[in-house]
Amino acid sequence: MLFVLLAMIAGMGLGFLFRGRQKIFILLDPATSWIVRLLLFLLGFGIGNDKAMLAQMPVLGVKGLVLAVAAIIGSVAAARLIVGVPRGDSDLASAPPASAARGTEGGRWKSVLGSLIAAAAFLLGLPAGILVHSQQTLPFDPATAVLYLLMFLVGIGAGADPTAFTMLKKHGIRLVLLPVSVIVGTAAGTLLVALIWPSLPIRESMAVGAGFGYYSLSSLVIRELSGGEWAAVALLSNISREILTLLFAPLLVKIGGPAAPAAAGGATSMDTTLAATVQSSGRAWAVPALFSGVALTLLTPFAVTLILTL
Repeated sequence: MLFVLLAMIAGMGLGFLFRGRQKIFILLDPATSWIVRLLLFLLGFGIGNDKAMLAQMPVLGVKGLVLAVAAIIGSVAAARLIVGVPRGDSDLASAPPASAARGTEGGRWKSVLGSLIAAAAFLLGLPAGILVHSQQTLPFDPATAVLYLLMFLVGIGAGADPTAFTMLKKHGIRLVLLPVSVIVGTAAGTLLVALIWPSLPIRESMAVGAGFGYYSLSSLVIRELSGGEWAAVALLSNISREILTLLFAPLLVKIGGPAAPAAAGGATSMDTTLAATVQSSGRAWAVPALFSGVALTLLTPFAVTLILTL
């Protein structure tokens, strides 16, 4: 796992050299999307090759969904307590970033489609793993090699994007409250469910939650540390978290206030669920949601690794 983190740090160093140059994202973003789909396919392929794990998929899916719902409820509740429901959003108001231009109904369904394509890549890997039985032993694990590449690309994006630091300087320490509430709420929600359901080990359940919706990276990190079964749970859980946020953002606002969609989306509030947040909570919440997503995305590999190695 040290090499995974080193790959991200190396990418951040390279990205820093191109800091602020938006042209880098023209190739980086689509390349990262295809790498993510390849990883999900390889994860599904590995499960399809394992008959015992394949037979457990319905149970793993239920576990993933339960943990996703617990993480969303915990995050929304924590956001209401920690961030609160401000009387006015003038202190948070800001023109949304370019990515928030997708904040239309069409943009939301486009994001849902993107999540479904990612899920389809995983599902396609399952029958491929069942049908293809290779006895050849490779000198390396393809999924691990692709994970290193993904971490490197994520690092480049983080290093080249000054957005988080600029927003923190402009809007102050209050921005930190939103990702903190997601961390606290996710941990509390997954811990409570694990205590109630004996089939959910506390450590693995909290590690799944620590993916914060970042399904590709968290599932591969968990695969390295805890095996394929919990990697599958993490994948299904964090995809569910993203899709549920996209579908129920307006209801979340009514229940938990304007911070609720960004809290529910976790790491995805910087991209795929940002449109739903802007549409349901207003333009003022574009900046806090974007900052929270960036912070949680960077935290994910470290949080998952820490939980599983304690």
